Amino acid sequence: MEIEKTRETSWKIRLKKDNENIELTSVEISGEVRLIKLSLIKDDNSLVVEMNKEEFFNFLSLIGAFKDVVIGGESFILEEELNSHEIQKNSDDQNDNEDLYPLKSESSEKLIKEEELNPEEWDPW
Repeated sequence: MEIEKTRETSWKIRLKKDNENIELTSVEISGEVRLIKLSLIKDDNSLVVEMNKEEFFNFLSLIGAFKDVVIGGESFILEEELNSHEIQKNSDDQNDNEDLYPLKSESSEKLIKEEELNPEEWDPW
């Protein structure tokens, strides 16, 4: 005889308005996620969507794709980071001689060459 343990983990995310929430609930049975619930709550009304693990991962990939279309991919973040580095470098007059990205020393380059894989050691053909 086997005893199945059920564990629920819930996150309640309060939106800007006090009466609007998003609730995420994971239901584990014997250590395996079996069900994920997504609830949209406004006042006394709620909409609950139940998904298995695969459906939830598909939902997450769709949300990620939507974010990439609406906001942009990683290039948007990299441009912001580069701009902030340029602003910081221009505003800091004391460190004009310092490089933003220092060059590797010869010893670290030599170490990297020594650690490279030999094709004869791993080539299956």
